[in-house]
Amino acid sequence: MGMIKLPEESINFFNNNLDEIFTSGNLAEGPWNKKISDFVKELTGAHTALPTNSNGAGMVALLTIYRHYFGRTNVLIQSNTMYGVKTMMYAGGCELVGFIKCRIESLMPSIQDVQNAICSLDQKEKDKLVIIFSHIGGIINPDIQAIAKLCLDENIILFEDCAHSFGSTLYGKHSGLFGNAGVYSFYATKAIPAGEGGVVVTNDQLLGEMISSFSIYDRFKQKLEIGNNIRVSEIQALFLYSVIKEWNEIIQNKKKIAEKYIDACINNNINYISQTDTGQNGNYYKFIIYILDGKISKVFSHLKTKTSAVYDYSIGIPNLVADKHVCLPIWYGQKDHITNQVIKEINYSFIKQ
Repeated sequence: MGMIKLPEESINFFNNNLDEIFTSGNLAEGPWNKKISDFVKELTGAHTALPTNSNGAGMVALLTIYRHYFGRTNVLIQSNTMYGVKTMMYAGGCELVGFIKCRIESLMPSIQDVQNAICSLDQKEKDKLVIIFSHIGGIINPDIQAIAKLCLDENIILFEDCAHSFGSTLYGKHSGLFGNAGVYSFYATKAIPAGEGGVVVTNDQLLGEMISSFSIYDRFKQKLEIGNNIRVSEIQALFLYSVIKEWNEIIQNKKKIAEKYIDACINNNINYISQTDTGQNGNYYKFIIYILDGKISKVFSHLKTKTSAVYDYSIGIPNLVADKHVCLPIWYGQKDHITNQVIKEINYSFIKQ
């Protein structure tokens, strides 16, 4: 957490507007929440953009609504995802019915993997089903358009976990808007880090009204019989707005770091997950390198300056992909000496092979 840095403009904007909240006495459900909503709607083109206190709170709310009102009790999740997706599903009162296999090259399922996962289900089972897809590493699932069409044709609900992908687009369309709804994350380690917070986006007008009512949690205003306080305080909303309005500055800063890694990967013939493949415009949340065979920890035994391995929670699924990937450090304001040290370690790993 100590490595997180923010643009000076974000810090100054927050400090310059903080007193206004205290003098107004408006500590909740005020103008800064609306500013976030309006900003995200304008950026993404979403019909509804609801600020929440976390990505998880937004996803649990979506699952709860669909379970309670539409009988969607069963969930499929992809094998490579953060364990929190599984816990959110249980918190929403749903049942995990399986995992969808992920590909080494993207860390996400292909359309074929989804077809394989649902091929044995009859229509009654599909009518109860929700699929949660996680866009990994800053790019959007390359097959998401075909997957969304398949879900629509088969009457399957598709939620996008966009914790990694705020600002990312595929053929000009923002993550979160391919399926029924998506949820961004602005946790301290995410692409656009604001400590805590999330935003639910959807182009479904009815769902937008339902998720907004769910979050009100007020006996005079609430229209649903279910709900919870998933809102953001005005202080947190101001901080979140201060950061997300500089989203492009953050992404462009990280892109320059990625370009240096890309050169090193090309020079050493290393596989990496591209942020700019056909139609992709990623946010450079992670820079992920991978191998097709063996364990990456053995191939890159001299690579010590890394942020993390890749998670894989595919219980019961053979041929896990996680041990073939590693994430290189890439954060806003990263010092050149760190980037150069990573490149040095990559080069040294290959000299020693």
